[in-house]
Amino acid sequence: MASKPVLRNLLMSETKVNFVIALTSALVVSAAYKFGVEHRRKRKIDEFFKTYDAEAAFERMQKAGVFRLYNPAKEE
Repeated sequence: MASKPVLRNLLMSETKVNFVIALTSALVVSAAYKFGVEHRRKRKIDEFFKTYDAEAAFERMQKAGVFRLYNPAKEE
């Protein structure tokens, strides 16, 4: 003869188990994102700005006509 199922406090016990599973999976996914995506992006951005020359980029954009409302003759 099978024993009766435990129904008293069933919701609370299932909620605790599900909370632990959700917390663990959230921590694993966030750690994987941090080390897999965020660190790689930061490293690429740092490498880009090591050789980036803002003045040269500004001159290129100015010659290309990006700044339509900017007139360097009025600024000086």
